Amino acid sequence: MNTYSKKVAVEQFSKRSNAYAACGALMDQADLDTVVGLLDLTGVERVLDVATGTGYLATALSPHVKEVIGIDITPGMLELAVQAAQDRELDNITCLNGDVEHLPFGDSEFDAVTCRFSFHHFPGPRISLSEMARVLRPGGRLVIEDMLSSEDAAKSEYQNKMENLRDPSHIKHYMASEIERMLQEAGLVVVDRVGGSSVFDFGHWIGMADPPVGNVKRIREMMRASMDGDRSGLDVRVEDGRMVFSYTTAIVVGMKG
Repeated sequence: MNTYSKKVAVEQFSKRSNAYAACGALMDQADLDTVVGLLDLTGVERVLDVATGTGYLATALSPHVKEVIGIDITPGMLELAVQAAQDRELDNITCLNGDVEHLPFGDSEFDAVTCRFSFHHFPGPRISLSEMARVLRPGGRLVIEDMLSSEDAAKSEYQNKMENLRDPSHIKHYMASEIERMLQEAGLVVVDRVGGSSVFDFGHWIGMADPPVGNVKRIREMMRASMDGDRSGLDVRVEDGRMVFSYTTAIVVGMKG
C-alpha cells in the first residue's frame, strides 16, 4: 500500500510541479515568517525540511540558520527547489531525494525539523513522525503545518472524499486533535499551535491537480451540495460568480524531551 501510494505521489507531483510552485498558499510570506518565528532560531541551527517540494520554506529558513537540508521524494520538485536556491545565491541549502519513512540521517542530527503542507500525502503518518522525531535532537522543535479537516467526523469524511477524487496522492486531511495525538505518540510535547485559513478558487484548486473530467464533475456537485449546512466544513460559497472555499490550517509545534 505504502509503495503504491508513494509511486502515485511521485507521478502526480512530477506532472504538476510547476502548478504547485505557483500556488499562492505555498508562497504566502507572512505564513512562512510565522513558521520561521516559531522555531526560536539563533543562526547556528541545522534544520531538516521534510517534503520540501519547490523549497519555499527552505528558502525562508536559509537566512536564519547555519544549514537547511530539504528532502523530497519527487525529483521534479527538487529541481525547482535547487534552482530557487541558486537564483537567490543561497549556499546553505542542500536538496536530497529521499523518503520520510526512511530518513538517511543519524539520531538527533537536527536542531529543528519542519514539514509544511505535505503531511496529508504521507501513507504512513505515524512512521513518518517517528522518523522526524528520531533525527531531532532533545529540546529541538518539530513543526507540522497542514490543512485540517473538521473535528466533525461526517464533515471530515466528506472533505476527504472530495480530496481523493481530486488528487490520487491525497491520503487524509486530519483533524487538529489527530495531529496533536500523533505528535504525542511520537514522544513530542505539543508546545504551540497557530490556526489560520486559506481561501481557494475552485477552478485554480482543480487545475493544480488536473483530475479526470468525470471526477471534476463529481467534485463540483459535492462542493455545491455541501453549501447546505456546510457539509464539508470548507465554507463553500459563491463570490463574484466564482465558487470558492476556505481551508482551515494549523501550524503545530512539538518539542522533543
